[in-house]
Amino acid sequence: MLSYLKVENLAVVEKVGLDFSPRLNVLTGETGAGKSILIDAVTLLLNKKAPAALIRGGEEKLTVEALFASGDEETVLRREVTRGKSLAFRDGEPVPFARVQEAAEARLNIYGQRDHVFLLNAANHQAYLDRFAGNGELLGELAERCRAVRVLQARRNELLEKKQQAGERLDYLGFQLQEIDALDLKEGDEERWQERLKILADAETILEKARALVDDLHQKDESVYGVLARSLPAAEYLAAMFPDFAPLKEEIDRFYAALPEISAQLDALAARVEFNEGELNETAEKLSRLERLKAKHKLDLPGLLRRAEQMRAERDGLVNLQFDLADVEQEIARALAEYRARMERLRQARRQAAGKLGQLVVRELARLEMAKARFEARVEEVEPDAGNVAEDGTDRLEFYFSSNPGQPPGRLKDVASGGELSRLMLVLKSISGDEPGATFIFDEIDAGIGGKTAEFVGEKLRRIAERNQVICISHLPQIARFADRHFLIRKEVRGGQTFSSAAALERNERVREIARLMAGSAINADVLKAAELLLSRRPE
Repeated sequence: MLSYLKVENLAVVEKVGLDFSPRLNVLTGETGAGKSILIDAVTLLLNKKAPAALIRGGEEKLTVEALFASGDEETVLRREVTRGKSLAFRDGEPVPFARVQEAAEARLNIYGQRDHVFLLNAANHQAYLDRFAGNGELLGELAERCRAVRVLQARRNELLEKKQQAGERLDYLGFQLQEIDALDLKEGDEERWQERLKILADAETILEKARALVDDLHQKDESVYGVLARSLPAAEYLAAMFPDFAPLKEEIDRFYAALPEISAQLDALAARVEFNEGELNETAEKLSRLERLKAKHKLDLPGLLRRAEQMRAERDGLVNLQFDLADVEQEIARALAEYRARMERLRQARRQAAGKLGQLVVRELARLEMAKARFEARVEEVEPDAGNVAEDGTDRLEFYFSSNPGQPPGRLKDVASGGELSRLMLVLKSISGDEPGATFIFDEIDAGIGGKTAEFVGEKLRRIAERNQVICISHLPQIARFADRHFLIRKEVRGGQTFSSAAALERNERVREIARLMAGSAINADVLKAAELLLSRRPE
């Protein structure tokens, strides 16, 4: 709620501070005293446009500051306007105006002939009817089904887009895989090929050295094997003479016995080596192609193998797109059927609520001297389909109104006057208590009424104020008497300048102000007594 409002240098207001009641606040004052200027002040928190002409003559800056309280939470919004720029603040910190506007819109509802009117936006009509009908649970279910349909539609669109690009993508993947698969790559191939290339490149040297080693160790007359054979008797003699030489004799014997095996293995190794220019070139080519692939994909061999698997999976997915699309279409059909079922339940609830609301509004308008008024909540039924779902339903509802007999109801925003909109808004807000804690500001809602109608308006405002804070500018005693806090707006001229001020009235001051509202300047004892009587009738 709006707890406190401070205004400085706005038109004829030099400095005003208003401490509001959480219930019904009524502002009264003589014509031209500046009652609506306070509405202008609050509007500066809602509208970005801030004409420099609003700044009080002779001053350089106007300031509007509003304190909103909700439980223990407080929010301060401030607007400063100079002749060259405008600044916005939230809780003392400079912020973009949009943040102040957003916070103010969430807390304030202004209804008047010169301000933004809730009823002119048809989107609000449907939201109001749903709150009136208690459709919250149905709307929640419908929104959930709507989101499910949209998720599936997004999946379908993604698949369709992939399908459109599938041909080109499949060609690309096929070319990339062909390059990789042509090498028939396996883990460790690179090391094996490098080792094989090295052997093939040095085959002649390997064979030459292997044969030389076989000759030296075992084959030729002066080989190690032959020398050892001639030396064995000497070693055996020494071992017999010197027992500590026996282990060395055994080592010589083992080496002698191993030489034929070593030679055989060298022969086998040499047999594995054969200079093959074709294999040499093929291995070198494989390594070269592998290097190009690694550079192209910026991956090592294990990375290339993983990338190939990923591309195969993607290729298979693209090939199966048609099947995936068919599955998604079936899922969309099921989700849409569930959406339609809940849409039909919501539609029935809205139809029933629309008729009930129309009867209630017409009855209440009759008590506001609008006995011939007609009011309808018309639902335009639009069947949902895969391309048309919405969280609040596909139907569109709008209020229709006529104040004149014989004139068919027209769209509210096209046919209703400011005063009619204000009274209609008062009726709707008194019927529905859906916004506890909100602040409603009614400007000139009593224009053109009096007597019992004014009494009825006051009762309506009091009823709304049981759930919400209400700030009302009025010139009727029948409304002012219901106020929980009554403010008097005064205007005076000092030194050739006009000053407007505001103050909360005590009990005796209220009696006198209500007397003024009843009789103008001709206040006497009888008028004061009547004012006292009227005020004493205020319900607690």
